[in-house]
Amino acid sequence: MKEFRLATRVSVGAGALEALDEFRGKSVFLVTDDFLATTDVYKQAVARLGDRVSVYTGVKPNPTTSEIGAGVAVYMKAQPDVVVAYGGGSVMDAAKVMHKTALEAGFGAPLGIVAIPTTSGSGSEVTSFAVVTDETTHTKIPIISEDLVAKLAILDPAAVAGVPAHITADSGMDALTHAIEAYVATDANDLSDAMAEKAIKLIFANLLRCYTHGDDLEARSHMHNAACMAAIAFDNAGLGIVHSLAHALGGHYPIAHGRLNSLLLPHVIEFNAAGNPKAAERYAQIGQMIAPSSKGRAAVMSLVAAVEKLRGQLGIPARLSDLKVSASDVRRDENELVAAALADGCTPTNPVAPTAEDLKALVRKIA
Repeated sequence: MKEFRLATRVSVGAGALEALDEFRGKSVFLVTDDFLATTDVYKQAVARLGDRVSVYTGVKPNPTTSEIGAGVAVYMKAQPDVVVAYGGGSVMDAAKVMHKTALEAGFGAPLGIVAIPTTSGSGSEVTSFAVVTDETTHTKIPIISEDLVAKLAILDPAAVAGVPAHITADSGMDALTHAIEAYVATDANDLSDAMAEKAIKLIFANLLRCYTHGDDLEARSHMHNAACMAAIAFDNAGLGIVHSLAHALGGHYPIAHGRLNSLLLPHVIEFNAAGNPKAAERYAQIGQMIAPSSKGRAAVMSLVAAVEKLRGQLGIPARLSDLKVSASDVRRDENELVAAALADGCTPTNPVAPTAEDLKALVRKIA
């Protein structure tokens, strides 16, 4: 038996920020970062919420356990009715874990979480996942709980119109990886497939446009929706070893998660296709969306080529060495990296059960 769930109400499109009006006058704990707190859309959001807003701006990329602790202290003092996360995946993940921590201490906001994503990538606004970095072990820790699911997600393209090109690229490749991994994951089903397929089509049609013309609100809206749909797909179907390895690598080296995904994705597609005929067939189906005349192995390679072409068009290199991580450092750390990836919560739903040697080989391909 398979299950498909979506517990989050989603407000979509231009003007979606109006959905905040229902919380006006409530006690609000608002989580963001220092830069986003200066933006016009942030100011509009605060104006809609009223004058009972306590703000925490201390979230950095790849939020750490200490940042979570600092935010929880502000949360406890505020005793909010609702938590509002305004930011990218790091901000949303941090806010979700702060809320979970407060719930366990008996202080959780009764109206739950409202998520306003400012990047089109993680899809954290609709998932039961969050990732936190343990700064002691340099390990990214995926957390899964129904308590992390937002009650409301607001997908307003105005929130992403000013996102820099490199962040657009990295977050977009994260969303593409979500959709492709969900499509071949062991828990995939017809409903998650529908979300993944549509997300893939929208991403290939709109991501490059968002990268080159960031003020194109129509493309931004399509890309924002695609990231959300990809997240719905993987929240129901699972992910795979692209994410397992990216989590491990991201805990060791200061490289954006989506960028790591984009390096790994073509190699993992080839690895899974070689090891599982059903996965090969599924990848071929995606490849046929891109190259309708291709079939079988040729369709799989069409998908690989399309991913690599898009990555190049987005200015993302193919190897860690191009991102200032030396091959010798990767060799030094590879046992730790592989151990972390094998233990990662995304690995069990990969269509091929990898060995440690398999994962080492994949890491070496991008070193």
